[in-house]
Amino acid sequence: MANLRKTVLITGGCGFLGSHLAETHLKDGYRVICVDNFSTSNRSNEEYLNRLGSENLVVVEADVIEPWSSWSKSLPEGWLEDLAYIFHFASPASPPLYQELALETMWVNSIGTSNALNFADKFGARVVFASTSEIYGDPEFSPQPETYKGNVNTVGIRSCYDEAKRFGESLIFTHNWKKKTNHGMVRIFNTYGPRMNPADGRVVINFLVQAMAGGPFTIYGDGSQTRSFCYVDDLVRGIRAYATGGFQEPINIGNPVEFTITQLTDEVQKLFAPKKFDRAYREFPQDDPKQRRPDITNARTKLSWEPKVPLAEGLGKMLAWLKTIS
Repeated sequence: MANLRKTVLITGGCGFLGSHLAETHLKDGYRVICVDNFSTSNRSNEEYLNRLGSENLVVVEADVIEPWSSWSKSLPEGWLEDLAYIFHFASPASPPLYQELALETMWVNSIGTSNALNFADKFGARVVFASTSEIYGDPEFSPQPETYKGNVNTVGIRSCYDEAKRFGESLIFTHNWKKKTNHGMVRIFNTYGPRMNPADGRVVINFLVQAMAGGPFTIYGDGSQTRSFCYVDDLVRGIRAYATGGFQEPINIGNPVEFTITQLTDEVQKLFAPKKFDRAYREFPQDDPKQRRPDITNARTKLSWEPKVPLAEGLGKMLAWLKTIS
């Protein structure tokens, strides 16, 4: 059990990943501050967290690219003095949403990251930045280790996210170098699970929602592109191991088991047997990665972490949650 006096601050704390980070810290006795502007987060996640323990939770509706002094002065007395971590997870993460909010995505991963770092330094806290596998772009080989520099397009429709995350990593590295601080970053690969926005646009939630509606599955390209899907509980374990380990260098957190998009439709189909859904094929999007698979050697050796939940089990859990909100 964690020290009850410890506080964590989570930007994007009512979003998909943020709410799971908030939940696990609340259950371990931390006081949790969630800062969210609800541009992509679900209000239902705030309600869920409040039911877990509102006495140790504060939800602040604010935009983290604005000065943090506008809301931080109203926090409960003593909480910030015991601030241990800032998890900077505020950012759209699905292509439809970050392309719709392209400039906001760039600001939250640059200005927002700078604000988080400077705020953390005031209290001796540690920032953990949500970076992404997208910094590798459309990779030239697989799996992708942290040493791979990436194959990215700076002037494409995905660059608002890819390059913002790359800048965020560079900002943290330079901040640590110049100010002798100890902030870090995790490179998150495709993650799925309960409390993801049903309109999020990422492939797992899309396929489950489409199947519940009777199909068809929408596939971009021919379905041969690959992804590696990590269940959210596994991911949160990895993020917390990274945070408490005091690492500064980026470490991949994801599931190394690779599936084609067509194979993913097969896995979803099994959950709805004997129904059979058609597949609707669409044009392959610009700069969409054709392969995505993490090398998790560093996670295994440095964090003693690897995923445990197989895809079929995780999909079943996510479907059971979707049925409770439909």
